[in-house]
Amino acid sequence: MKVFFCKVDGGNFGDDMNEWFWDDLFPGHSEIAPDTTLFGIGSILWRQNFVDNGKVIVMGSGSGYGVVPSELPKGTEIGFVRGPRTAQLLGLSPEHAITDPAAMVSTFDRFQDFNTSGEIVFIPHVGTAKLPLNWERVAARAGVAYVSPADDSEHVILKLARAKLVLAESLHGAIIADAFRVPFVPVCISPTFNTHKWQDWAESLDMDIEFEEFLAGLKQTRKRLVQIKKTLLGVKPSAPRDEASGTRVAQVVTQEEKAQGRKWIARLAPAIEVMLVRDLRRAAMFPGFLSGDKILRTRQEQITARVNEIRDRLAA
Repeated sequence: MKVFFCKVDGGNFGDDMNEWFWDDLFPGHSEIAPDTTLFGIGSILWRQNFVDNGKVIVMGSGSGYGVVPSELPKGTEIGFVRGPRTAQLLGLSPEHAITDPAAMVSTFDRFQDFNTSGEIVFIPHVGTAKLPLNWERVAARAGVAYVSPADDSEHVILKLARAKLVLAESLHGAIIADAFRVPFVPVCISPTFNTHKWQDWAESLDMDIEFEEFLAGLKQTRKRLVQIKKTLLGVKPSAPRDEASGTRVAQVVTQEEKAQGRKWIARLAPAIEVMLVRDLRRAAMFPGFLSGDKILRTRQEQITARVNEIRDRLAA
């Protein structure tokens, strides 16, 4: 099988870990079922990805972007999905929702021998990390350690595993922290923050999480300005998310809108960095969230059993 995952320009550790992750969890996967594509870690369950990859077996992927098909294409097999929201969108029974496979990293031999740093670590979403802001300086002024989501995946995982608290806008920053029993604080910086995929994962571990809002006043001001502009230009509200062949679970942001946002941030960078320092200091005072030990172990056992079942069947 070949492994399909999202490849981000410049790198994103949560996606990039697919390059070695399945060798540890599913030894020999590359030598069996050559006509099948394994959908790995990531929010990749949108319609076009199924169309492009033919016969697919889903191993813990989730929804979050694009149009989630209301009916799975012929030839698709579900091993398991990330969470109950993904299962519901795909019309699957609840037992198909286990959790994100990245929860298994704490069981791998390569991550069994390390010392804790005692640091409070901050890791933004990969898109947020690309904004024209000096994240290293912001984190240093807030008294926390900055981890770039674009760094080498194993390096990022170790930084998170060694921490005493993780401030995460990156979903997989939180997933890795939780796997290593490090409390995490979900932080929302980007206006396009994807709560759907966070709640999908959190509900798979029976967690009720809350998000710490960053740049709240600035976002409200910009939102009002955008609404005024749309009203003056006669722009109608966006179409409903439900489509004839599926559901769109995240807002669509055009390249032009992204470019305008970056220009706006670049003009206000000094003031934004001051606000981010304040927000990081506030977030660092929270105790953080953590799933229960028992439910995490149960989910890890369920993933191991499902992977072994599929490997034995395909190998036979």
